[in-house]
Amino acid sequence: MHNQIHFKFWTKKDRAKLAKVRSFGDLCQVALDVIKHNPRGKVHMVSGPITTGGTGTLKGNLAVFQATIEALAQNGYNVFSQIPFEEQLVRLHNEWRLQNSDKKGYCMPILYDFYEPIFTSGLVEAMHFIPDWRSSFGAKWEHEITRSLGIKHFYLPEDWSAALKLIEQAS
Repeated sequence: MHNQIHFKFWTKKDRAKLAKVRSFGDLCQVALDVIKHNPRGKVHMVSGPITTGGTGTLKGNLAVFQATIEALAQNGYNVFSQIPFEEQLVRLHNEWRLQNSDKKGYCMPILYDFYEPIFTSGLVEAMHFIPDWRSSFGAKWEHEITRSLGIKHFYLPEDWSAALKLIEQAS
């Protein structure tokens, strides 16, 4: 069930393209194609710590992120899942780091070349912010750009992690 949520509107062609991406821009195009396959129209997205902030680990943050997407989808939200893109995002990030070893700070192409075109596409209706989103550089950037674009913001309650545990126990 959970895997179906993350790959709900994917085609075989999308999966093949995902395996062959060479840039953040290529990855974004796959994401936009997947969103456009969604017959329900505009999507909701989740924002929160993944590589910086949150639990302090990529694995822990992705677990919270994935469970949040699943809980929102199970409650009727038309959620676009970024989870299938994470492996390629990490790979491209690592390649960028090797090519830009002199640069400190955040890998901005993740934001400018992957997320920004998704947000400016007009296909995103709302953002759901995981508690502790302010500890993430990327989530703070997403908050600002989506606000400037008029995309609705929802803030999940501070006790969201406890609520996720209850949801998981009920399923």
